[in-house]
Amino acid sequence: MFGVGTDFRKLKYPFVWYDILHVAEVLSRFLFTHKDPRMQSMAHAILDQADKNGRYTSSSMYRAWKGWSFADKKTPSPWLTFLAYRILYRVGLGL
Repeated sequence: MFGVGTDFRKLKYPFVWYDILHVAEVLSRFLFTHKDPRMQSMAHAILDQADKNGRYTSSSMYRAWKGWSFADKKTPSPWLTFLAYRILYRVGLGL
């Protein structure tokens, strides 16, 4: 159940759900996870969700956060982009 399916892969913020961004954020803080194939798989799944300009848009939103950039499913979010890049940088896939 956990980590399976499209809901897990949706980029969401704030970190109140069990999803790829939240799990990768926590695990990327530990150096021993960086080369783990499961961590690399999550990082690549995040990397693949960038638009052509390398920006990230929320895949899901919680209505309570309507109006915040990370809750807009139509426009890239500076905050989600930062969070994704921070994870990718930690695991060696960022700039």
